[in-house]
Amino acid sequence: MRDVGFIRALIVLHRAYRHFPIRSRAHVLIRFLTSPFLRVIPYLPANATLLDVGAGHGLFSVLARERGARPTAIDPDAHKVRKLDGIKNVIGYDDCIRGTFDAVAIIDVLYKMPIRDWDGFLDRVRERLKPGGTLLIKEHDPTARVKHSWNRVQERLASALHLTLGESFSYEAPSEFAERLRRHGLSATYQRIDRGYPHPHILFLARLE
Repeated sequence: MRDVGFIRALIVLHRAYRHFPIRSRAHVLIRFLTSPFLRVIPYLPANATLLDVGAGHGLFSVLARERGARPTAIDPDAHKVRKLDGIKNVIGYDDCIRGTFDAVAIIDVLYKMPIRDWDGFLDRVRERLKPGGTLLIKEHDPTARVKHSWNRVQERLASALHLTLGESFSYEAPSEFAERLRRHGLSATYQRIDRGYPHPHILFLARLE
């Protein structure tokens, strides 16, 4: 298994996306520079089968593949989903996936879903986890008021430019969301991973009990 440092990650992303349209390459680079993907990757189990839900261009899957994971990346936006070596790419929503995985990653997805839909979504995600499987959810902490305000401005701009699907901006306090995960039979802890970033990134680490 190879650790993915910052410079190595840039090389890997360049190789993976060099044939993509320039707009897509720019989007991937900005996402990488503004979100702490490299602080999430170490929590993946070794050589894991990974389901990357709402994968977008597949950035997290590419980095996970470099570390030894075997990713399936799924996203409903056909403009983003393209062939990537070593990754099974699927156009669609999470409910079109069957089977179980060592890990499921949900990176900046829940905030675009109404909160009323979260429990059904988490039920489906739980069914995709093997016993003892790992669930990684990266979101933003709405209790960090200054950083969260800047995040809302940026996300509204991204929606206006049609860079993301969905119109909802849904957030829950970390303690409340961790309790929501526990109600779904998942042990859950969380930590802020936003040091040095302008947005209040928070990582929820959950396991199927």
